[in-house]
Amino acid sequence: MKSALKKVSLILAICFVAFHLYTAAFGTMPGIAQKSIHLGFLLVIFYINAMVDSEKRWEQIFLGIMALFALGGCAYITILDENLQLRAGIVYASDILFAILLIIAIFEACRRKMGNPLVIITLVFVAYAFLGKYIPGFLNQPGMTLKKFTSLVYLTTDGIFGSPLYASASYVVLFVLLGAIMSVSGIGDYMTNLATSLFGHMRGGPAKVAVVASGFFGSISGSPTANVIGTGTFTIPMMKKNGFEPEFAAAVEATASTGGAIMPPIMGSTAFIMAEMLGIPYTAVAKAALIPAILYFLAVLFGVDIYAAKHGLKGIPRSQLPKVRSMLKQIYMLAPLIFLIFCMAVFNMTIVRSGLLTIIVTLVLVEINPKTRMTKEQWLQIPVQTVKSAVSVGIACAMAGIISGVIMGSGLGYRISSILTSVAGTSMLLLLVLTMVVSLIMGMGVPTTAAYLVLASLVAPTMIQLGIPPLAAHMFIFYFGCISSITPPVALAAYAGAGLAGCDPNKTGYKAFRLAFCSFLMPYLFVYNPVLLMEGGVLDILWSLVTALVGAYLLASGFEGFFFRWSLKWFERPLMILGAVMLIVPGMVTDLVGIAIIVVEFVTEFMFKRSEKFVPVTVSQSTT
Repeated sequence: MKSALKKVSLILAICFVAFHLYTAAFGTMPGIAQKSIHLGFLLVIFYINAMVDSEKRWEQIFLGIMALFALGGCAYITILDENLQLRAGIVYASDILFAILLIIAIFEACRRKMGNPLVIITLVFVAYAFLGKYIPGFLNQPGMTLKKFTSLVYLTTDGIFGSPLYASASYVVLFVLLGAIMSVSGIGDYMTNLATSLFGHMRGGPAKVAVVASGFFGSISGSPTANVIGTGTFTIPMMKKNGFEPEFAAAVEATASTGGAIMPPIMGSTAFIMAEMLGIPYTAVAKAALIPAILYFLAVLFGVDIYAAKHGLKGIPRSQLPKVRSMLKQIYMLAPLIFLIFCMAVFNMTIVRSGLLTIIVTLVLVEINPKTRMTKEQWLQIPVQTVKSAVSVGIACAMAGIISGVIMGSGLGYRISSILTSVAGTSMLLLLVLTMVVSLIMGMGVPTTAAYLVLASLVAPTMIQLGIPPLAAHMFIFYFGCISSITPPVALAAYAGAGLAGCDPNKTGYKAFRLAFCSFLMPYLFVYNPVLLMEGGVLDILWSLVTALVGAYLLASGFEGFFFRWSLKWFERPLMILGAVMLIVPGMVTDLVGIAIIVVEFVTEFMFKRSEKFVPVTVSQSTT
């Protein structure tokens, strides 16, 4: 039976990929059909795979029933699609039945795939939809009937089949497919080997390799935790072998993997959904994210370099590294990413057309090279991996759609906006702090995409009302939703890295937080000064970038307690951090203050410590 189910799963996965390639080439299906077929494929394949993995007969039966629920709910709405506009809001008993079946299937898939947090959050919203009339105060609302709930969540494009699922069903899936092709064909391995050959010999080389390689993979996968598990299996042992303490090695991997979600040109999947919700080209989102992403990764590299200098950690001998010349001979392996950038940024192609053409270019590139030419087994792995990655995004979008439908129908968004406005008053800073806290809490244990979608409905409208540009508002919540993966006390990416390193998860989370501290400042900066979002003159952008980079280095120095070749005393570290923050914050006055602080610090260090003999700090390799 399991063998037959595996074959069915594979056939469905192939059909899933073929469907999306066809609609990408000849146009997406109108109305709800594209989204419902997309979701139906994902849920049915997910449950079939779960049946294969299960050893309990009763569970297999239950999973089979869930698959039928998903199939029925999606097939019904697909068939009904053309007649929905003629309904005039009329809801039949069959509509309610199939809506309930589909929602049950989505909830169970979410519980199995993503755990309980998102399920609990969504259940709270559903309960509010029906029981809001019993809640006193500003949250009181008339309450929804089952018919109204079904109409909003199931029969319209304000619920499950809204903009987020459309983004997942139209172009996010193409980039998931592209990532699967790169992974299976060996292009991903080439990126890692290239990073190793270029950076492995440097001071703290293995950690720098981890930053670059994990950034590449994180951008493609969009899942910090999954990326930590994927790349951390070889980067973390490599760092530990080079002398990095286990907690720091795990923190580097977690921080780099998290940063991949904000790194153009792909930025995981959330950026595509953001573009869809804002109604702007994806290139505008990628352009705005470029400078913050550069600052993020350079700040992490600075932290790694200073740590390595402080502890006297050398790089890997060149004899043990892939030859740079050999790697450069294969530089054509990066052609797909370069081609993708040109399609979107230079030729102004649509996301769908860019993704489709890049997939074709990648497959041609792989097949014309005997070294990368794929076997039959590898070809069959592509649809399997595509579905495996697409399931997380699709389920998150469906769950967020349920929440969105409740928010729209109950007026909760307006009520939340009112309470935030009343608490913050006219203080934009207070509103941003509250939004940051909410975003971090929401992102703890919840996938980045789901966290962003919920916050975009609840909080972003209030930020826009207070005069914050829409793109800056959405980027703000997106950033904090991402870095919640490395923010204690629930830092899932850091905990995953700690598991691989065999060390203390809390210490790992704290070190990851320190490495990524610069990213906690940036969202405030591009709200108050959009120059970091590429909005402004060329000279202003370049000056802000340079001062921010210097500030990022000094910030890492202050946290690590090490500056060039000198150890910092306890009272010097906060001064260094203050000067760094002044430089990171855009503005001539703050820049001058930061420069003055750093000049004084450097002169003091050089005059009084130049004769000191440097003694590396011993690294502890103890684990818990």
